[in-house]
Amino acid sequence: MRPETLQFLGKFAWFIASSIGKTLSIEKYGSDDEFYRDGGKPMIYAIWHGRMLIPLYCRRNRGVYIIVSQHRDGELVTATVHASGNSTVRGSSTRGGGRALVELIKLAKKGEKIAITPDGPKGPRWSMQPGIIYLAAKSGVPIVPITASARHAYYFKSWDSFQLPLPFSKTVLKIGKPYVVTGGLDEENIEFHRARLEEQLISLTREADTLAGASVDQ
Repeated sequence: MRPETLQFLGKFAWFIASSIGKTLSIEKYGSDDEFYRDGGKPMIYAIWHGRMLIPLYCRRNRGVYIIVSQHRDGELVTATVHASGNSTVRGSSTRGGGRALVELIKLAKKGEKIAITPDGPKGPRWSMQPGIIYLAAKSGVPIVPITASARHAYYFKSWDSFQLPLPFSKTVLKIGKPYVVTGGLDEENIEFHRARLEEQLISLTREADTLAGASVDQ
């Protein structure tokens, strides 16, 4: 597909997403305001791949750097993210990940905000990869788990069961407490924090499902 076609489709996808977003009744639980006050400070959002639409809508035009796969479908996602008023870094755990991680560390140390879908780009769903923990440990920047759910939604038949809220649905945005990765970069410590943060983000998402009245079987 030609680059200009992907650009058009990305902008159109964001037009649809933002149009739906404007109709939603969004209830917010938790806060990340401390990272935006007084000129702001760096942080790393952790979002499940299948629950990224509502957080992206709620954090539009914030200049957040979002890591996007280098696979072909990443071109479309990149165009969509740019249309939302945010930025991208290309790479993933399977392709271009090393270069992307180096760039993300530099961005975090410069004070930028970053968002990672730690179960992407191919899953398994809600299974956190260790890259986000390594990034937080290396940069010293806290991770803010963020997730969402909608009472009425369409779930794509994909590995991530991507949740697309239906117009006018009751919707919940849930933000967890900042998570600081302590200790060294040894494998045992990284795994300890990976498992702990994975459990917290799963729990946060289940809570969002309950608050929204969504099906917890999705």
